[in-house]
Parts: sequence; structure tokens; C-alpha cells
Amino acid sequence: MSGETQRERAEHKANDRRSDDELWKGLLHEFFHDMLRSVLPEMAGDADPNRKVVFRENEIRRLGNLVKYDSDGPSDPRRFVDILAKVPLLSGEDAWILLHVEIQGRGGKGNFPLRMHRYRCLLETRYSRPVAALAILVQPIGEEQSSGVYRWEKYGTRVIYEYPVLKVCEGDEEALRRSDNPFDLARYAGMMAWRRRGDDASKLHYMKLLLRELDRRGWSHAKKAELLWFIEGVMFLEDEGVCREWEEELEKRRKEGSDMYVSLMERKGIEKGIEKGLAQGIEKGLAQ
Repeated sequence: MSGETQRERAEHKANDRRSDDELWKGLLHEFFHDMLRSVLPEMAGDADPNRKVVFRENEIRRLGNLVKYDSDGPSDPRRFVDILAKVPLLSGEDAWILLHVEIQGRGGKGNFPLRMHRYRCLLETRYSRPVAALAILVQPIGEEQSSGVYRWEKYGTRVIYEYPVLKVCEGDEEALRRSDNPFDLARYAGMMAWRRRGDDASKLHYMKLLLRELDRRGWSHAKKAELLWFIEGVMFLEDEGVCREWEEELEKRRKEGSDMYVSLMERKGIEKGIEKGLAQGIEKGLAQ
């Protein structure tokens, strides 16, 4: 980046806002119960879908200051995104369970199972109740790190902590694409984004395929728009010609009168305005 101008550096920082990890975090906030039905069906059966899930990310950020994923220093927040959800249960008015979800995108050299174990210890100490967990691996990492098991044994003491792992890049493509669960369709988009990385023309093909899948679903326009926002972000087209073809496809569909595309175009316009303002502010600060 040494050859970039101040404006280019500012725009680069502004455009970095839609990271893969944050996209998945937003998706889980919007489609939490759909995720449970897809990934944790036993919890989905116990959860009360008519009561609000409370997300406690501020709490987990405070605890994060105490978590080190290796012996070299604190964990890098850019490589890990945590979700802490207080999930109401059907068994009673005050019955709830905590679900700790760790989203790992670009990986790293840290000890991921150790990080999961340390968060469990801190959360159980903080809330005095058991904590369920889930690891979502957006991109592949080593087998030892993605095993879903933390082990430590010495001097007769043995600790084994097991937790479910969702590997976005693995799964049945056809089943995910045809599923009536919106989280499965998002997972399919993430899978194809990884498998077709570096090939924008191929990614565009799958984005158009996903548009057709959205069109045939009976979901609300708002739900479809959220999924389309995620799909566009996780695919992350860079080729100017391919980007232009995608925008033309969206504009054509918007003119056909679909509320889904109208809301998406409005949202993109708002984001571009924010990014432009942020970039100008950064540039002004750099100049000063």
C-alpha cells in the first residue's frame, strides 16, 4: 500500500467495513432461530421463538481483555468475532441458556480451541450457569484447530471440552441451495464465495443463481433483502466489468418493481454516502 495516495488509503479503510466476519455476525442476528434449526436443532426445539433473543456482545468484549489465544499476547479482534446470545427457552418464564458463537474468518496461528475453552470458563464464572457453544469457521483452518475439541492433561488432571463446529466451506451444495431455511442459502453463498475465490465471473454466475433462488422463495421482501445484502458482501466482487454487470442486473430487477431490490439499492446508496464521508474525514485528518 506504500504507493497509495492519501485518498486511496482513506477509501481503503472506509471500504474495509464490510468484513466477512461482521457479515456473518449480522446474519446471525437477523436469522438466529433459522441458524439454530439448521446447525443446532436440539437447541432450536428447546428455544422459544416468540421471545426475544438478547445479544450481549458488550459483555463478551469486556471478558475478551482477559482472553489470550496463545502465549504471545492478547487475541487479535480482527480475526475473531464473538456473539453471546441469551436464548429464552420454552420450559419457563425465566429459563434461558447462553450460546457463545465464535466466528473465525481469515484464521491465524493462535490456539483456537484454547480460546473457546477460556471463554467458556469466564462466561460460566460470570453467569453461574452452563454455556453452550458453537464455532463457525468461515474459511478452512488446520485440522487440529478445527476439531472442536480442547484437551489438556497433566499430573493426573484431564480437561476435555467439546463444542460443535460449522465449517462453511463444507457441505452438500445441492441440499443447501434448495433448502427452505434462509440460513442454509446464506451458508451456500459463503461456500461458493470461498470455492470461487479469485474468479469474479464464476462468482457472478452463482450470485445470479442465488437471485433466482430468492425469487422463488415465499419469504418477506425484508428477509430477502437482508440475504441479498449478505450475499453481495460475502461474494465481494472486485473486477470492474463484473461489478458493472451485477449492478445492471440489480437495476433491471429494481425497475421491474421488486421491493427487495429497491430496499437493497437504497441501503447501498446510504452505505456509499457514509463511506464517502468517512474517507473525506480521514483524508482531511491526514492532511492536517
